[in-house]
Amino acid sequence: MTDDESTTGADELDRETAFSLLADETRVRIVTELGAATASPETGIPRLSYADLQERVEIRDSGRFNYHLTKLVGNYVAKEDDGYRLRWPGMVLYRTLVAGLLTGEADPAVERFSVGADCHRCGDPVEAHLYETLFRVRCFACDANYADVYVPARGLVDGGKADLLDAVHRRTRTIMDSMTAGRCPWCASAVDPEIHEGDGALPSAHDTRDLDAYAVYHCTECTGFQYAPVSQVLCYRPVAIAFYHDHGRDLTEIAVWELEWAATDETTTVLDDDPWRFSVRVPLEDEALVVELDDELAVVDARRMARDGA
Repeated sequence: MTDDESTTGADELDRETAFSLLADETRVRIVTELGAATASPETGIPRLSYADLQERVEIRDSGRFNYHLTKLVGNYVAKEDDGYRLRWPGMVLYRTLVAGLLTGEADPAVERFSVGADCHRCGDPVEAHLYETLFRVRCFACDANYADVYVPARGLVDGGKADLLDAVHRRTRTIMDSMTAGRCPWCASAVDPEIHEGDGALPSAHDTRDLDAYAVYHCTECTGFQYAPVSQVLCYRPVAIAFYHDHGRDLTEIAVWELEWAATDETTTVLDDDPWRFSVRVPLEDEALVVELDDELAVVDARRMARDGA
C-alpha cells in the first residue's frame, strides 16, 4: 500500500463531504477523463499530466480548473511526480458513472421475449423482460420466477438477445457465487445462509415456485439480498462443476433457468430440519451426482451412481 492509499483519522472524509466533492460538473469530468485514460490500452501508465488533463476536461481557466482538481486530490485522485491518476474510490465512481448505476439514463426498452426454455413448473415458455431496473426471467403463465437481477444499462444495450441473456446469466452467477461463498458482492461483508421452510410464499411476490425449503442470503451491512432453492448452491461448488466437466459440459456456462435440479427442489430431499440436512440429486446423461448438504449448505458427502439409481 502506497502512502497516498493509506488513510488516517485526520484524512478520512465523512460521507457528506465525499459526496459534496462531486457536486460540480467540472469535477465529474475530471474523474471521467482520468478513468477513460486508465481504461485506454493506448495510455500505458494511467497518469495524465496537469496540462493534458486540463486540455481533456476543456477548461481554459487554469484557476478554475486547479480549484476543482485540488478538491478531488486525496480522496478520488492521486497526485504523483509524473501526473494524476484515480485512486480506488475514484475508479469505483468512474465505473459507476459508465455503467449508469446512478442515473439509469441509458435504460433501454426491452420487449418480452422467450429464453428458449420451458417452465419447470407448468411447461409453458419461460420469458425475459426488463421491469423497471430489474431484469427478470420468469414464466408468465404460472408466475414461477427463475432470475431477478439488476443488470447495469451498459450491459443491456449491445448485442442481441443471446448476448443480453448471457449478461443476465453472468450477473446472476457473479452475485450468487459471492453470496454462497460467504461474502456480500456489494460491500464484502460476511454473509451466512439462513434456511427457511417453504410455506407457500417466497420473499418475492413475483415468484410462485413451491419449495419445501429455500436459502436466504442477507447482508445486514448494506441490505444485499438473494434467495434461492437450496440445490442452487451446487452451481457454485467444485463437486458439481467437476461432475459436469467429466461429462464434457461447463456448468458455469449454463443459466440456472435451464437446470431443473437447481431452479426447483424436484430432486432435493429434506433429510432433517433440526438441524437442516438435504440430499440433492443432480442427473446428467446416464449418471447422477448425489450430494448431501448440512444446515450451512456445506457439502458433507457426495457420490456418483447410475441415473436410474442402480
